[in-house]
Amino acid sequence: MILEPIYEADFSQFSFGFRPNRCTMDAIKCILWSTTERKKFFWIIEGDISSYFDTINHKKLLRLLGRRVKDRRLLKLTWKFLRAGVMEGKLFRDTKLGTPQGGIISPLLANVYLSELDRHMKRYTDLSSTDKTYRRRHGQANYVYIRYADDFVALSNGTKGEAEGLKEELYTFLQQDLKLTLSKEKTKVTNLNDGFKFLGFWVQRRPGSEKMGTKILIPSEAVDKVINKIAETTDKTSFSDSANAKILALNRIIGGWCRYYQYTSKASATFSKVEDRAFWLLAHWLGRKYQLNMSEVMKRYRLEAGLGTKEYQLTKAYRDFPSLRYAKRFLKSNPYTTQEKIQREELLIDSYWTGHEARPGMADLRPLILERDGYICQRCGEKGTPKTLHVDHIRPVRRFKRPVDANVPENLQTLHIEVCHRKKTQEDRQRESRVR
Repeated sequence: MILEPIYEADFSQFSFGFRPNRCTMDAIKCILWSTTERKKFFWIIEGDISSYFDTINHKKLLRLLGRRVKDRRLLKLTWKFLRAGVMEGKLFRDTKLGTPQGGIISPLLANVYLSELDRHMKRYTDLSSTDKTYRRRHGQANYVYIRYADDFVALSNGTKGEAEGLKEELYTFLQQDLKLTLSKEKTKVTNLNDGFKFLGFWVQRRPGSEKMGTKILIPSEAVDKVINKIAETTDKTSFSDSANAKILALNRIIGGWCRYYQYTSKASATFSKVEDRAFWLLAHWLGRKYQLNMSEVMKRYRLEAGLGTKEYQLTKAYRDFPSLRYAKRFLKSNPYTTQEKIQREELLIDSYWTGHEARPGMADLRPLILERDGYICQRCGEKGTPKTLHVDHIRPVRRFKRPVDANVPENLQTLHIEVCHRKKTQEDRQRESRVR
């Protein structure tokens, strides 16, 4: 809260990662803007810093913070945060280098550290139009630089040799000034015609209907990855999960993935492929769970809107997430000086919910019990809504040898969440304490 407004005034316009009101598509839009046929930035340096978050030098970082922040209490607090150590399972590990991933201040500190790289690149990117024209006339390349956290690309409109030269310069700068290592194996110089991967997108210059142009596509690995997630979620070992919970889990996976790739070329065609795969994986999961053949599954779970239950339907990726054009400007104003509403980007993450329930089957039982009881609280007799009512165990779960035996309709009742459920829980605990 203290550091971010200070550094938002200093950070480069071409830095997009973990900053308010900026997102991956802003960085991609910047690449599209820079690689038009007229500008000819066709040689790409794909930057890859080895173990960046784990190798940030603490003393160097504090010196950089000290240039802008004079409050010693704040600097001391930041130092303590960096040196606090982390728990890995049950083991404690000292943190002599790096910023702990997942720490609330880590992304900002990582941006502060790499803003030195942004500043180094300004000697090439902050030139006037006159200077850039002069360089081109004299056979020198101009450059565009785009960074998202520790991922960056530098675009050159010169020769491959000039791009290789800048790559070596960046390697030396990072090693000597920031004590970071640019991976020589993973940091490649690529022609835009061959395409490159950046932030999970595939960027490539291709022929269009009338002329050549840069396309942003979904990589085949990304499609395989989301289909593997769907297949794992509908694995045969998960039949104890509720159908409702399973559909909710699949909708979260598909929805998050589609929102991330909604602005790519040919998104609808790719979404249709994912939608079809998800439909049949869920259909086979339902068939195996309830011992039904495919025709019976379709009779019971095929709805007008798709596949699902009375409560939830499987997201139709092609219909629910149409292909869109990203029309926002990638050059953003400072939200702390313009009083804009601050928004944070939601990123794709590897961890996901597979529909597993702490109490297996409850997501399917809940609507049945509410309907059986007529949405009436069994304690006070007043009617409620699905939002105000809770399905509770008549006999507490802990009194069963097998917790799963408590999840049967005969042992479930409808109660108001706020008052009746709380009173019933208190009475159960008092009763058990007297028995003890």
